[in-house]
Amino acid sequence: MILDIIDRYSDIVARYDILKFKIVGASYQLICRIELRDKTLLFVRDYLFPDGSRKYSFHWQYLHDGCILRWDNAPHHQNVATFPHHKHVGKDERIEASQPMKLETILEYIRSVI
Repeated sequence: MILDIIDRYSDIVARYDILKFKIVGASYQLICRIELRDKTLLFVRDYLFPDGSRKYSFHWQYLHDGCILRWDNAPHHQNVATFPHHKHVGKDERIEASQPMKLETILEYIRSVI
């Protein structure tokens, strides 16, 4: 599953470290760090809970210089039309609307940018 997704994007992924991957029934926990060929990093936290709810954060950043984009669904920006789904854009982390995201969608987006 996770390795298949990363393998499909091997043209942009330089290396990765899976820090936690646990599957229990239909739920899972994934924490990983992906180094991209353009020397940026993607930090992934993605949890699917037994009740079907999901919590995620995909944080894409420059190696030493802050946020490029972070997509997450933490319920702290209630004024966003797509609440709780939102993204933090740029070093100032401007908040914008976002659809629910998954690793494959994020890697596809990054591929289109780099």
